[in-house]
Order: sequence, then structure tokens, then C-alpha cells
Amino acid sequence: MEEEIRWIVTDPLGNDIILKEQTFTEHIQGDHQIKDSANRAAVESQVKYAVQCPRFIIKNGIEGRFKYLDLVDIIEGDIIKIKTLTVVVDYNNNNTVVTWMIKRSINYSTDEGGIIYDARKRMAAGTDL
Repeated sequence: MEEEIRWIVTDPLGNDIILKEQTFTEHIQGDHQIKDSANRAAVESQVKYAVQCPRFIIKNGIEGRFKYLDLVDIIEGDIIKIKTLTVVVDYNNNNTVVTWMIKRSINYSTDEGGIIYDARKRMAAGTDL
């Protein structure tokens, strides 16, 4: 039986990126505390946008996996907080989303394999996204 697809979007490199329903319910939602799961569900539309228009795409350190990085806004009571969103995509598994994480800060080193995509450099070169 074929796995149900939750959504498909195209990244700026022309890859169709897939989120499977099972990955969303069992891992992205199911493997985390209730508050974390709620935040992960609340940013799903921002995740789709981050895959379509990331600030950076960098190698993950695991062969075939890449991190799509962007900022997201999280509403906590009356406060809007800006946090870092990391979406992990496995190119070796039909370009599927493995997980996403929301963090207060960003601290990535390019020694894992380098920056594959930088939106600002692409925009400065006059290339359409």
C-alpha cells in the first residue's frame, strides 16, 4: 500500500519535496512533548514556505540529507517570538521531509558539507527564486 502524502512543494533548486502523513503524525507530532507538538503543528504552513523559499540549504552531515533553514514567528500568549526553523529533507528517500525543529537560536557550521543554497546570494545575482 502506498503511503499517503500530506503535501508536496517545490524547492528553489527544482526538487519536489514531500511530507508523508505517517511521518507527520508518528514522528513530527508523535515523538514529542505536547507543547512541542503543538508548536510543530502551528508552523506547518511556514514549513512549506521555508522549503519553497529557504534562507539557506546546507548539508546535514548524513549522506543525502539536507537542512532547509529559515525564521518563523511563534505566537505565545500576547507575544510573537521569532525563532529558527530547520527542516530536514532526505534526498535519498524520494526527497521526503524527515522532521523539522524550532529553536531559539541558530548555530550551524558549514564544515558538515557546506552551503548548497543561499537566498541572498541568489537574489544579489538577479536570479529568480
